[in-house]
Amino acid sequence: MARPPHPVRPAVAAALALAHAVGWLASAGCSELVRPTLPGDTDFDVRSLEIVADDGELALDHGVLQTTLAVRPDTLLIRGQKYNPYRKAEDARRLVVFWQSYGYFDAEVVDVKVDFDEADKLVDIQWTMREGPAYKIRQVTLQGAPSGWDERLRDHIFFGPGDGVVLLDYRWVRHAMADDLRQAGYLRAEVYSRAFVDREAKRVDWLYIVDAGPRSVVGEVTVKGNVDVPAEAIRARAGLVPGAPIDFDTVEEREMNLLDLGAFATARIRGAYGTEFITHTEPADTWIPPDTGGIIKPAQIAPDGSYVPRKDLAREVDFTIQVVESPDVQGRVGVGVNIDLERIDPFASARLELRNALGPLHHLVVEGSVGYGLRWRGDVEEPLGLYGSALLRYVKPAFIGRLLDLRATLRFDESLYPGFHWRTALAGLGLRAALSRQVFVDLEPRLRLDDGVGLHTIDPGWLAEHDILDPSGAASANGEVGLCLVWDARDSGVEPLAGHLVALRGAWAPGGALGDSGWLRAELDLRGFINLSRDLAVGLRAAGGWVFALDEGAGVPIGARLFGGGAYGVRGFATRRLSPHADSCDGDACQAVPVGAASLVEGSIELRWLPWRKQQGVVAFVDAGGAGLGADPLAEGVSVAAGAGLRVRLWHFAVGLDLAYRVTDVDAYDDLDRFLGFLRFGEAF
Repeated sequence: MARPPHPVRPAVAAALALAHAVGWLASAGCSELVRPTLPGDTDFDVRSLEIVADDGELALDHGVLQTTLAVRPDTLLIRGQKYNPYRKAEDARRLVVFWQSYGYFDAEVVDVKVDFDEADKLVDIQWTMREGPAYKIRQVTLQGAPSGWDERLRDHIFFGPGDGVVLLDYRWVRHAMADDLRQAGYLRAEVYSRAFVDREAKRVDWLYIVDAGPRSVVGEVTVKGNVDVPAEAIRARAGLVPGAPIDFDTVEEREMNLLDLGAFATARIRGAYGTEFITHTEPADTWIPPDTGGIIKPAQIAPDGSYVPRKDLAREVDFTIQVVESPDVQGRVGVGVNIDLERIDPFASARLELRNALGPLHHLVVEGSVGYGLRWRGDVEEPLGLYGSALLRYVKPAFIGRLLDLRATLRFDESLYPGFHWRTALAGLGLRAALSRQVFVDLEPRLRLDDGVGLHTIDPGWLAEHDILDPSGAASANGEVGLCLVWDARDSGVEPLAGHLVALRGAWAPGGALGDSGWLRAELDLRGFINLSRDLAVGLRAAGGWVFALDEGAGVPIGARLFGGGAYGVRGFATRRLSPHADSCDGDACQAVPVGAASLVEGSIELRWLPWRKQQGVVAFVDAGGAGLGADPLAEGVSVAAGAGLRVRLWHFAVGLDLAYRVTDVDAYDDLDRFLGFLRFGEAF
């Protein structure tokens, strides 16, 4: 079935709206602005613009013309244009072309009335259109597909006999077909679109012509733009070997590999494809100017009118790797605040990147953050105070082979938990690899030190029963191996509406001679999106984790256990509140504090309305989860929270404000707030 006509081209209308809004503001704020004059210009503003049928009502939705014709009135965002008879004549042609774009090939302007108000210097314009019949598709033909490709390319054709005509959308299909071919190695592929109009029968025959060309291999490879990074190192990272088969997915993947070197602001691999368009074109409603269906040269047309495939196309495609190196020293600072119904946490962060500090492709990264916890509800006398983190990292891309990078890291974290602080120091030497554009893996053996601050006495017998290392002793030291595998196929890391994310994180501390205790921790994070429209989607998230003690009697440090809740977990709990609790006692004064779970599961379903190119959006959500002292995170029951939120897009990040109510609960959390609010900056789901 054909998609319904949508005469409003969103990107075109938005671009025009922005341009005219800027122009209107400029003219309003600059009284001396001199507007250039054109032949035929007058000082008459357009008061009204009307388009009517010569008989009955117009069938085609034409509202967009109020803001796209050359002679038009002012609207809220788009500035109008003064009356000009020459521009009015151009508008007559625009009207006909607009109707023809939707299959009204007999449309014509039969009259235009212009009424002048000399006193107020205003003009009223009324166009009269004769639409004629809406032509229908009679047949759709695909010719020239390579062997085995006919059915796959036909899958892109979403219209057929009996459907109406939408020229721009139907022409766009040729680019989707060419994308598939180029991604399969036909880098010189072209697809053309032609519509043959039968005015007597009021029917249109649509033809797609495929000219795939040969499968491509790499030709010469040239590097441009490099200063500090040797060209040979860039070629080695790109991995484009002359004579090797090549496709466009590989080209894009190698661009990402170059960016992962950490030395470039931009990295582009440009091929001498000799095609009209490069792959991954945007949908038809973002094109300025509209697509024509493709340019077929005279030599490609036989005397009988049939298509002649291009000749002498070389298999070899020459590539130019164009890079722009990032500054040798680059810094970033940030400030913000996290707010929930218990705490206000203002924080500041800084990051300094020293590229090629120790030689070409030997980088240093220094970063840190500091926050201050203020409790404004509950036990307001509880001292929260300063907390923060610091990191020093050495990075050597392409340490082993083309894609394996070395990272040496020193990190210190002091995290604020309800009722206490937890300090963790790490020293690790790891490897990182980008397995594809969307898949990354990190492996890091490290030394780990853990120490609790502000915790009082917790029943040692209870801790031992549940495999929790007693935090009242000295800091624990352990060897640990961390593993992280991420497959991120979301369309956006900030406000995704499509795609999925799969993240697997694990840590193994063998204990014994390599530490005070041993444990195995595994966490899985799954996120997916059901796209309902361009602006509306359903987000799904399921996350779970388990920690198992490996040294009998030693237990697992609290900092290595699992905590849920907060803005990115079950929003019926404050940060790190979804956890088993224990009494921390100072004499007769006891306070229930979270000590981490051995098993944790959290899930969310979120309806996300995030209008395209708008600054505001809203979400509605239901979260559920549980935390257990054993292997079953739901042994004590399930906690469910529901709520709604606001999303605000600023220049470089998103702001989220969520309000949630914990609908169902378990006895362990009776003393905690059921109604919570979260203000956060950054990723929305």
